[in-house]
Amino acid sequence: MDYVLLAESNYWGMLTNLGYFAMGVAGLGLVIFIHELGHFLAAKACGVKCLRFYVGFNPSIKIGPWTISHFWKKQWGETEYGIGIVPLGGYVQMLGQDDNPAAAEEERAKAKAEGREGQYDPRDYRAKSVPQRMMIISAGVTFNVISAVIFAAIAYMIGVSYTPCDVALAQPGGPAWVAGIRPGDQILAVTPGAEPNENLRYRKDLTLAVVMNGDKQPMPIMIRRGDKIIDFDVQPKKPFPDADFPLLGISHENTLKFAKQGEDFELAAGNPAWMDKLKTDDLLIEVDGQPISTYVELKQILATRPADTLKLKFERTEGNGDAAEKTTFEVEVPPTPYRQTGLVMEMTPILHIQEGSPAAEHGLKVGDKLVSIGDEPAADGYTLSSRTAKYAGETVDVVVNRDGEEVTISVPMREPTQYNTQSGYRSELAVDMLGVSYSLERRVAEVLPGSPAEAAGLQAGDEIRTLRLKPTDSQKESGYGWPTHDEPLSLVKNEEIAWQDAFNAAFQYLPAGVPVEVIADREGTDETQTVLITPVDSEDQFVEHRYLVFVSPAPKYVAKSVGEAFALGVQETGSGMGQVFAMLRKLVTGSVPLAGFGGPGTILAVATSESSQGIGRLLLFLTLISANLAVINFLPIPVLDGGHMVFLAYEGIMGKPLNEEWMMRLTFAGFAFVALLMLCVIGLDINRFLPWITG
Repeated sequence: MDYVLLAESNYWGMLTNLGYFAMGVAGLGLVIFIHELGHFLAAKACGVKCLRFYVGFNPSIKIGPWTISHFWKKQWGETEYGIGIVPLGGYVQMLGQDDNPAAAEEERAKAKAEGREGQYDPRDYRAKSVPQRMMIISAGVTFNVISAVIFAAIAYMIGVSYTPCDVALAQPGGPAWVAGIRPGDQILAVTPGAEPNENLRYRKDLTLAVVMNGDKQPMPIMIRRGDKIIDFDVQPKKPFPDADFPLLGISHENTLKFAKQGEDFELAAGNPAWMDKLKTDDLLIEVDGQPISTYVELKQILATRPADTLKLKFERTEGNGDAAEKTTFEVEVPPTPYRQTGLVMEMTPILHIQEGSPAAEHGLKVGDKLVSIGDEPAADGYTLSSRTAKYAGETVDVVVNRDGEEVTISVPMREPTQYNTQSGYRSELAVDMLGVSYSLERRVAEVLPGSPAEAAGLQAGDEIRTLRLKPTDSQKESGYGWPTHDEPLSLVKNEEIAWQDAFNAAFQYLPAGVPVEVIADREGTDETQTVLITPVDSEDQFVEHRYLVFVSPAPKYVAKSVGEAFALGVQETGSGMGQVFAMLRKLVTGSVPLAGFGGPGTILAVATSESSQGIGRLLLFLTLISANLAVINFLPIPVLDGGHMVFLAYEGIMGKPLNEEWMMRLTFAGFAFVALLMLCVIGLDINRFLPWITG
């Protein structure tokens, strides 16, 4: 969640780790405690009597014969300290000051009945001057800002892990890909006038900058490519119309440390023998005897040699420190067969041409329809990139259909750095050597002879409407996490979904041999065909990625001095507060939907996730939460600290408090607004973590 309480992913699994969960709870409790401590100490300094100091709220809740309101409480002197059962904040109850309008009215009625109307106890909050009360009210926010700086400074002294802004994939047809950003590029700056930053963070800096920029205007992106610095203007784009936020369409670089996946993934990969030999963090150091140093280098090899058996040499480190021992070993990774159905789907014309690509430099145009590349017919767009990989570095004839006529263009192919089978969800397909992107449609262009699709009776011209998984009983018992409901794949419910997404979901990323129910409309008739297709391994087409997955990088940045740490703390706090203001402005103007925000559950889930990355990451997250709390609490809404400050400012200017009746109305309105907002974000949390409840 980067950050401003934006929901980025489902952190439900992290919540099940009790150790990290406890750290997250303790961290968030500390932020609340510090806020209330500010109010408490300021009140004491002004001579105000504090009746209660609570982290969490403590309403009396009756459950059968039991009534509970707190986890812990203790009377110490004149103040009751406690931890309430409702973890949505905290409060300091001062004599004469209550955010509950009904309680305040009851207190006024009691004072009137006792004949002391308008007279306050010397230690009553209301007996203090306007400046004193302003100091008390603002102290919570002040403490949050100070603590945010301290949290961040400590984090940078310890060291904060982050994901560098090194590009591993630019999604074909995405904004970054179209602009010419390529795998291997290092992003150095993403805001106007920013100085190059070698330590720019993928999530904390880049992702948030994209959200803040929105999709209405281009954003500046400075990259390093080799020894060159290149500036781009890239306009983020929503991947689909109802998406919450726009994207650039890039993913970050990985390390060359192997990442062991779960049982489902290995079943989908076919449980290859070579995968059993590897452990997480085994370091890839050579491919076919040639040293390798970056993930992008590996992708280039995989992209250009999909049909070759590769010898991968790994280094394994066992033990720590001086006791660490390193060993090397080789595994042979054979080609991974493409799971074919015999369905060749219609290709769209070229949808995008990458700036600076061979296609752009040699006259290909958007709207051209690929006919062939070299001696390979375009035909099957899903395998086109793999089939033409043999032309890397060569000059070949590219034939396109342009306005009904075939045009032949001689194009020098560049070395590819990515491949179709790694295209992201809702991205287009591409021939990276050429620099063109296209998509696949639902309409069947051809059914290959002798294929499962032909045996099932599908024909050219059929339009695919629905795909539904139909695993056999033995497959269901294999341990794979099959869906518990018999519904169509979600990817084919939306008419805008391209065939490549459905194809990946139904055939390439499931265990081999899973029958798939296909429902198709027959061209020229009212007939609907419902058939079963069981994909088979191709003998001559292969998936480039081979199910190799590697660990994301997590270098640590450690401040070089205490001074730098505190400077970074101030910068982090100021940036966090600015982000909150900007996000609130976008929320009010409708640029960012409320659905993109998170409530207490999301905050706790992210705190748990950040805890798992180390104490430095947790402290940096608490900096952002403190900045959030400082800004939100100081909004001019009655019942919040900012609302109290508005009332006090009025009293200071006019020389008397706001009319009680109007104060009551505004306070009730503020209370209702805050309560409604809390219900909304809690509802979003329920839908995010427990979607079956909301249906």
